[in-house]
Amino acid sequence: MPADPAPSLVFAPDLGPEGSTLTLSGDESHYLARVCRARSGDRFSATDGRGALATLKLGPLETPLRAEVESVRRVSPGRRAWVWCGAPEGQRSDWLVEKLAELGVAALQPLRCERGEWKEGAGRGERWRRLAIAAMRQSRRCFLMEVREPLEVAAALATLPAGSPRWLASPQGRRLPPPGDSGSIGVGAIGPASGFAPAELAALAGSGFESIRLAEGRLRSETAAIAWAVWWGLASP
Repeated sequence: MPADPAPSLVFAPDLGPEGSTLTLSGDESHYLARVCRARSGDRFSATDGRGALATLKLGPLETPLRAEVESVRRVSPGRRAWVWCGAPEGQRSDWLVEKLAELGVAALQPLRCERGEWKEGAGRGERWRRLAIAAMRQSRRCFLMEVREPLEVAAALATLPAGSPRWLASPQGRRLPPPGDSGSIGVGAIGPASGFAPAELAALAGSGFESIRLAEGRLRSETAAIAWAVWWGLASP
């Protein structure tokens, strides 16, 4: 079999069963034809972002590109991470989305906090989705990170999965313990640049969040989010 021409996965949310034909989106067609310089008959890997990993055979180089699904297998999600994060300073939110997606975080929940608000912007949600797709492709993961709409802390607490381990990044928290293997979803809460307000801290503590210290120094919000995701992911099999 020829080598996969694409160094990263192609995103195919409408991936069908073996033997079916798939029409690729404009972005994925451009990626294969222009970036990877794929040729008719080449085989490449694709995912639907929900755990399917497929081998596809490229058809004629016509717009849009079409491919035959030769094989499909399912990948288990295993241990999952949700990151709750207050707004970082400046224009660092795009970087945050990209890096968390590369690390395999399952969901990013932006938090509206008393001391920090996520800036609205035209097409923000769609831009974050594109960044998450690109990071999934680059890291060759089979699950697309969900980027949710910002919520206040109280509203986010209502979405917590039952029985999940919960961690609050805090310079006053105890040193990092072993993350353990209980629960399929771990939730890490990181405050905005100015920190959580007292009422928000009380609400998180009341919902079972344990304070932990991610570093000896004080981290930026986006750095703390990355540090927590790495720590949680290190215990994954």
